[in-house]
Amino acid sequence: MYIQNLLTFKQQRVLNVVREYLRTENMSPTLEQLRESLGFSSLRTVTQYLDILERKGYIVRRKNAARNIELRNVDGAWGTVSIPVIANVGCDDLSVFAQQEVDEFLEVDKRIVEEEDGDIVAVRAIGDSMNDAGINTGDYVLIRFTDHAETGDRVAAIVNDMVTVKRLEKRDGMTILWPESKDPKFKPIILKEDFKIAGKVLCVIPAPQMEVTEVVPLPEW
Repeated sequence: MYIQNLLTFKQQRVLNVVREYLRTENMSPTLEQLRESLGFSSLRTVTQYLDILERKGYIVRRKNAARNIELRNVDGAWGTVSIPVIANVGCDDLSVFAQQEVDEFLEVDKRIVEEEDGDIVAVRAIGDSMNDAGINTGDYVLIRFTDHAETGDRVAAIVNDMVTVKRLEKRDGMTILWPESKDPKFKPIILKEDFKIAGKVLCVIPAPQMEVTEVVPLPEW
């Protein structure tokens, strides 16, 4: 399973226009058609965005052709979906952020999310309390919105209006959020059983600076 390089909101918009044109017209748009669709004032702006998309691995352009844009990985073997990256989660409802305009996206293999019900977002991990579970600072954690989780699941839970990722345990009317680190400074969080769960962790994507493209499966505990 793979992801591609991150896109900004504007880069994602250009890619979406190219995708939609290919889907409806069965051919790639010309530079002028892209300029008009995107509302840009110059063709140079269009080519700059296409340069970025090609460099990041989303498109390929054939030389000496007016309609020369091809999407990568669209041969039916697999495809990608755009997952919004939520930079700040200081809110008691993650779905609020999913509805807002974000400026960063992950292109994620459809096979990661196609069998999952509910909206999916990505958050950046901060801290080392889950490093034994393969979640390190800077990593991207894919989360499916749900308030249902069982003991042993890794969840995004709301604590004091902030979202934290921990391993869930339900015991004797309590909810226990366990860190997964050998460092003794990280302690479990003990709450009432009706404590709100924001979502369930699907998988972890290593931080880009690690130059790893495979999704890391979560180890069993």
